[in-house]
Amino acid sequence: MKNFFSTVFGSLELEIVDAVLEEWREPRFLGRTDPDVELAAAILMSLFREGHSTRVALRKAAARHKWLSEHSFKKAPTYNRQRVG
Repeated sequence: MKNFFSTVFGSLELEIVDAVLEEWREPRFLGRTDPDVELAAAILMSLFREGHSTRVALRKAAARHKWLSEHSFKKAPTYNRQRVG
């Protein structure tokens, strides 16, 4: 638990969290300012603090996280699938 509160996020740590967040966000066609993306970012930061501090470990932890893995999100209609950036 001590590491959770003492984790410092530098550019490398933020890059890891951002990369996993983008991998999660893009298939869902969500913009960066979408409230679901903000919640996902907070969850990923917490998972990182819990010790999942590599891309592989963070991806695995995210896959096991109930909200990140099961939330249905906004489904883009099949006739209008455009990336939101």
